[in-house]
Amino acid sequence: MSGEATLSFRVTISFLSTVILLLFTPSQLIFAQSSAQQLPFLTQKESIKILSPVTTQNATVGKDLIISGQSSDDVVKNCSVSVIVNDIRPYQNAFARGTEGMDDFSRWEFALSNDYTHVIEGMNKITAKLLCESAPTRWYSVFVNGIPNLSNVQIAPPQSSPIQSVERSNVSETNLSNIEESGNNDTSLLVSILAQKNPIARGDIQNTTITVTDSAKRPITNAEINGKLIYPGNNFEKEFVGKTDYNGKFIYSWTIGKKGDVGPLTVEVDASSQGYQSSFITSSFDVVDSSESSKDNSALGGNLDLHIPNSELDFVVAGDYGCDSKTRQTIKDMVEQDTDLAFALGDLSEVKNPNCFFDIISKLDNKDKFKVALGESDTDSNEVRSSSRFSDFVRHFDLESPFYSFDYKNVHFLAMSTGKSVFIPYAPGSAQYEFINDDLSKAANNTNVDWIIVYGYRPLYTSPTIHPSTEILRETYAPLFEKYGVDLVMTSHNHNYQRSYPLVYNVAHSREPIIKDVNASYYSMPGVPIYVVVGTAGNNLYDFRGQAPFMVTQFRETGFLHINITKAEQNVLTGTFHNVGTGNYDDRFIIVKSKSE
Repeated sequence: MSGEATLSFRVTISFLSTVILLLFTPSQLIFAQSSAQQLPFLTQKESIKILSPVTTQNATVGKDLIISGQSSDDVVKNCSVSVIVNDIRPYQNAFARGTEGMDDFSRWEFALSNDYTHVIEGMNKITAKLLCESAPTRWYSVFVNGIPNLSNVQIAPPQSSPIQSVERSNVSETNLSNIEESGNNDTSLLVSILAQKNPIARGDIQNTTITVTDSAKRPITNAEINGKLIYPGNNFEKEFVGKTDYNGKFIYSWTIGKKGDVGPLTVEVDASSQGYQSSFITSSFDVVDSSESSKDNSALGGNLDLHIPNSELDFVVAGDYGCDSKTRQTIKDMVEQDTDLAFALGDLSEVKNPNCFFDIISKLDNKDKFKVALGESDTDSNEVRSSSRFSDFVRHFDLESPFYSFDYKNVHFLAMSTGKSVFIPYAPGSAQYEFINDDLSKAANNTNVDWIIVYGYRPLYTSPTIHPSTEILRETYAPLFEKYGVDLVMTSHNHNYQRSYPLVYNVAHSREPIIKDVNASYYSMPGVPIYVVVGTAGNNLYDFRGQAPFMVTQFRETGFLHINITKAEQNVLTGTFHNVGTGNYDDRFIIVKSKSE
């Protein structure tokens, strides 16, 4: 009897198990299928793109601009699109234009109006941001060229030309009327050729910038470039073609042959543009044997020893450090220079914990030798007693203020804090502005000061690259720098190297400074600042989108600027860029001042 009961119990349990399995298996299968269907959505790489305007397109200053694009959003994903122009925060919300209604940003649109900001003359950066709940944020940027409103203005060309009007960038109506009255130089093209390296070793890479402007030195976009390289000894010729960008520039890059003759290499350029007379120009630079280049490099300090007799002071400078092997090599080479001072120009640490930065600079950071300016990533607060990076840097470097100055021998140094103005304002009337104005005034009247050097983060002037120059800084401080005799302004933010000519602030067009001295590397008592961007300490390097006419040289290499100041019969400042990858010196410039200046 007990055996029958046991058998009955087992049958009952088996039956119930089968029923439970039949009941629950379909829902599990359905759930698994649903999860599999959702997986692609959860792991999808979201994307956004600006369709209009496009990079190099012209946009009229003072007029509204419609910005439109597409994204991977739909009504299910819960994404949003916003737009920022020229880094003027906050981001502005775009409107959904997808077919599924107000939550579908697969198509979107934003009307740029003066209520937010406006297109300015020259380069304008437009960035769209896609923010979704289930994926990383995505960005997309374009660069447009702002031109004045010329809709009611025509340029009358000579009778022989079939062109009735020519649209030009960066032209004021006053200038146009003057051109019409003169009527004899409207169609002339001005062409210049600038080789990055002279001399250059066989086997090395050469970059040559060809600039095309009209007779009033306004850039000509899409000018046709037909060029020829004639190697030393006329043993080899090479042709190249191209078109100028919206800055009127075309950069041609090539490798010099390792086995060719040494001597002058000639560059011939024939430039033409519709409605203008074509122009032909030649230039040359010297090709030398690699051993000769090494000798020249040694004269510049190629053996990594730039200590000069009668040296009054020498120091090294770089910004945008990062924290990897490239940064460590930069610091290692800086340490080997055994200089009096070392400077960091901002973005010391792009992660919240700055301990890595403190570690890699430890051999430089002694005896008050290491000087810093705080950048965007470093200025996440203005509270000293907090857990922010800002407070960590202020405490570590014992800063009484993020903007400060000091004298070292015959040089006055001024540190600006231009990371985030919401925390550390730098506009006119701010505490920082008042400090800088007063500080430079005192330095200019101090007979013991021979040189005034300013260092900070955001550039006042830059070639087209990732970050545009900062208008409020340029318009506020460039006139002050000239007024009080600042000699050198050192910044970073753009991860590349750029050096300007001595520049005079242009009141009419602040983005187009006046070049005071067109020499490439030697300046005798220029009286106005030279601006250098040295965002090359180790972070990922930025490409260029052209070369500004006021920049002497530019390149994307990891390294640092080494400055040496001597005081003998004359005061001499020598700047040299050390490339940590090659060990060579890629740029050199000299400023000479009399003692009585």
